[in-house]
Amino acid sequence: MDLMKGAADAAELLSGISPIIALTGAGISVESGIPPFRGPGGLWEKYDPDEYGHIDTFHKDPGRSWEMLIEIIEGSLSAGPNEAHLSLSRLEERGIIGPVITQNIDGLHQAAGSRDVLELHGNARSITCTGCGRREELQDLSAFSPRCGCGGWKRPDIVFFGEPLPEMVLNRALVNAEMARGIIVVGTSGIVSPAAMIPEIVRRNGGKVVEINPVSTIYTDSITDVFLESSATEGLVALEGYLMGQVA
Repeated sequence: MDLMKGAADAAELLSGISPIIALTGAGISVESGIPPFRGPGGLWEKYDPDEYGHIDTFHKDPGRSWEMLIEIIEGSLSAGPNEAHLSLSRLEERGIIGPVITQNIDGLHQAAGSRDVLELHGNARSITCTGCGRREELQDLSAFSPRCGCGGWKRPDIVFFGEPLPEMVLNRALVNAEMARGIIVVGTSGIVSPAAMIPEIVRRNGGKVVEINPVSTIYTDSITDVFLESSATEGLVALEGYLMGQVA
């Protein structure tokens, strides 16, 4: 389907319904220079997630975990929001969507100006000492040390493998999915649970599903109403134009 025709169809589908939520995955941040965890060029090609990314490894050998964590944090801090992040922020500002539920840990939705962001997997820019509990928000790594002055090891406020998702965030995401009349799915393949359930919950309750991905996913032929086969930036900017009434 032609992108603009698809965007027009998607906007018509979502027009006049509320609330509309968004679910984003790694694909929305790829265009900001952050590689996905899975697939070609992904972080898991370099680091075994069961070794470096598991909470047991962090407890037993935090220095080993920090070999990977530094790379994740550097990527997050060096990247800036792209037009897809900014588009969602503008749509939120106009009251068209919200909240944004994300699987990403890069903080780029907030950097773009989104105010209501549910981070299912945490935020790599937020750091807490496991010893004294001191928290810090990283702006750069120039003076950063993974060891605290108290002697304890610091950890980013992300969900390691082997840890549960933050209960309050997950519960709010599920409540919003139950209430939503529409959802915009961007840059996620739908293979990571429980985030993968969110579009299915919306659809089960009669809500509309608009999907923006460069390739088809498990959603495309099962629950998606309109599929925009495009990058996150192209698809969201096109959809935004119609939803905002900027394109006739």
